[in-house]
Amino acid sequence: MRSVPVAPGVKRSVATTIGRPGRRSRTAHAAVRSTQELRTLQAFRTIFGSARHHDAEVRRSGGISGSQLWALAEIAGCNGMTVNELAEKMALHQSTASNLINALEDRKLVRRSRDGADQRVVHLHVTGDGRRMLLRVPGPHAGLLVDGLRRLEDGELNSLRDALTALVRIMQRAAAGAAGETLLGE
Repeated sequence: MRSVPVAPGVKRSVATTIGRPGRRSRTAHAAVRSTQELRTLQAFRTIFGSARHHDAEVRRSGGISGSQLWALAEIAGCNGMTVNELAEKMALHQSTASNLINALEDRKLVRRSRDGADQRVVHLHVTGDGRRMLLRVPGPHAGLLVDGLRRLEDGELNSLRDALTALVRIMQRAAAGAAGETLLGE
């Protein structure tokens, strides 16, 4: 009997089978594939677990969600931006961005003002309390996931986007409509 190459962490008994020729290599490939799938799943768990942990830290120290903190930071970085501009910067639906702004306005962290030339246009401004919140709450203010994506090289980001696009395509029914929502469902 010939020796079958075995992937690290895969038991030899899993990689070898008795049967027709070629069966061993298919079984070894399946074991390696299964290991890759599980490691990828663990990476997703680490990513989302880290994001949840950071959100919990933000909630403990500031009493607002990670998404609200990100919105507050974006408004502070571009004082006078509109709701639509915020939605675009955060890749959210306009109504989701409005809900974030409502929560920040309720906490007196942002205020709205009407445009002098066009009263339909509302501009967003960070208040003094909002600026103090940004100094008090741990960063990154955009969250760990966005910060991580910003740190990837262009090629890495493109490869990741392509792989995730393929995964979304496979999961299309479950993913329909989720792209414009916040990560933690706020």
